[in-house]
Amino acid sequence: NNAYPKLVLNVLPVGLVGLMMAVMMAALMSSLSSAFNSSATIFTVDIWLRARPRASEREQVIVGRVVVAVLVGVSLCWLPVIKGSAGKELFVYIQTIQSYLAPPITMVFGLGILWTGLTAAGAL
Repeated sequence: NNAYPKLVLNVLPVGLVGLMMAVMMAALMSSLSSAFNSSATIFTVDIWLRARPRASEREQVIVGRVVVAVLVGVSLCWLPVIKGSAGKELFVYIQTIQSYLAPPITMVFGLGILWTGLTAAGAL
């Protein structure tokens, strides 16, 4: 967990250290933004529009923004759980969570490709 920061701090000149910090922050913001926006879109299109098929675009945008705000709040509340688990190594925690999520997703995807009898309702 400390290899990259030590490399940046000990090898790069002072001016490039700030640039690398900006690059890392930009990458983090990009990843979080895409995850929040994707989640809001999935909720709005797949759940909200089924409940309210005649929702206007303005309403959909408002719902998406509210979903993002809720997700940010949940993420902030989840930080202590992440910090306290897996020996405080974020990568190990992410891999653990992914090991729970990947098999069922892979199974449904594989069945969808290999078995023509699988319907959308059956996949859910």
